[in-house]
Amino acid sequence: MFLKIISLKWLVVIATLTFLVSCGGDDEAANKREMENGNHVPVAVKAIEEEYFKKELTFFTTLSGIMQTTRSSAVGGRIEKVNFKVGDYVKKDQIVVEFPVDNPAVQFEQAKHAFENSKKTYERMKALLEAGETSQANFDGAETKYLVDKRNYEMARQVLFIDAPYDGIIVEIMVNEGDGVDSKIPLFTIAKLNKMKARIWTSEDEIRLIKNGMTAEVNYNGKVYQGRVTHKSMAMDPMKRAFYAEVEFENPNNQLKPGLTLEVDVIIYENKNALIVPRHLIINNNDEKSIYVVVNGKAEERKIKTGFESGISVEVLDGLKPGDKLIVKGSNMVSNGQLVNEVQ
Repeated sequence: MFLKIISLKWLVVIATLTFLVSCGGDDEAANKREMENGNHVPVAVKAIEEEYFKKELTFFTTLSGIMQTTRSSAVGGRIEKVNFKVGDYVKKDQIVVEFPVDNPAVQFEQAKHAFENSKKTYERMKALLEAGETSQANFDGAETKYLVDKRNYEMARQVLFIDAPYDGIIVEIMVNEGDGVDSKIPLFTIAKLNKMKARIWTSEDEIRLIKNGMTAEVNYNGKVYQGRVTHKSMAMDPMKRAFYAEVEFENPNNQLKPGLTLEVDVIIYENKNALIVPRHLIINNNDEKSIYVVVNGKAEERKIKTGFESGISVEVLDGLKPGDKLIVKGSNMVSNGQLVNEVQ
């Protein structure tokens, strides 16, 4: 009986040990499965590729023709005639606006008669001089009077007959036939529109970045027009407290119009083979910057050196190479060395 009791006790001990060993094996397998599956953080990645990158400065400005002139009246009076309309192409010296020839402030008719008479006298004295029938002094006197009367007549004509200073397009006419105007009133504006120009106003920091010859762009009606910086100021304008730069644009078919207010983008930097990351993925730690990439199934915090920023994009100068797997989703859930699963 005593031996039976001892045997029963040993059977219980052996069974208990067998159960514990069995349970220990299950826990180890579970732990292994947990390490393989449960501790991997799901992340989305993007393979780094070389891309085109540019940095722009944007300004609001008003366009004008590459040459643009507003002619004004030199005298007051009634507008006799307007010979062209807006949009007309005119040649240099063609008369655009006319005042009456009887304008009392000009005395056009007197100037015209004086010129015609002195011209006849000059031509007669010139013939007599060549024939030896008058002195050089007499001829010089006639010539001087002729030149003075000619200049007076031309000035009177310019006051009453306002012409185009160069070949161009009439972009604005401010008066109508029959209007009574004062002196110095704008009459019309003429422009050359094969090219357009704009003046942009910048801060001191911006003018340092802008160089002559840099590419500029405007977007109008869905079309991009390219130009370049042709000039920049070296001194601050005392009234605007700003610096200026001038930009010229090609204008095929005269699509761009004077007076348009548009955004002008000056491209201060370009890189056709840049490595770019979104700004929100960059970790800033004091003066150091880093991002997370996937290497051999683990998250790796990679220190980087950055260049220009444009919008949400940041150029990476050092620390990345083409083909690196950038963590674009889930980077806030990982640490350096963390096991990860790449998911779509």
